[in-house]
Amino acid sequence: MENDTHLAPLLSAIERIKADLIDYHPKALLLFGSLARCLVGEPGDHLPNDVDLLVVTNNTPFLVMKTDYGCAVELHSFPVNRIVDIARSLRYDSRPVALSKLYSRVLAKEHAIDVIAAAMMLGPAYGDFGIEQIEINGITDTRDYSIKRVLMGEAWWRHLCRYACERRGPLMRFTDKIVRNYDFEG
Repeated sequence: MENDTHLAPLLSAIERIKADLIDYHPKALLLFGSLARCLVGEPGDHLPNDVDLLVVTNNTPFLVMKTDYGCAVELHSFPVNRIVDIARSLRYDSRPVALSKLYSRVLAKEHAIDVIAAAMMLGPAYGDFGIEQIEINGITDTRDYSIKRVLMGEAWWRHLCRYACERRGPLMRFTDKIVRNYDFEG
């Protein structure tokens, strides 16, 4: 019961955020992080204390980002082309190139959201691609970064994930461009 009363304000905030985001025409809205893991029954070392969201929209939701929802909210806004570029890199780039693109953004942005987005696209097997867990104080983080809950745009997100997971590699990029199968149609 304590868990339910602790989660109630977080879940209420999600519903309010979803309603507020409608005007921004999101392609997808995903819940990730400790709250998503808690909702699927993954044990954590503490109860979730914030809401981590990734929204894919070409209309940056500045008003939503500034609104107080009664709890800590970390809203990461991705333009459609940025998330599609990550999916395209996972699909076509050699693994070392794709990984260097992902991790270089971690250094530039000082946040691992691109790596987390890639893990969410690839699913639980993201480690097979070469994505490594982020270390905390020199200790490997054992949390599963692929766990998410799609709150809006489930069909679009599923389509993007299929595109990203179908490895074509650098050699197939050229042939896919010739037959016009290179771009993500979503």
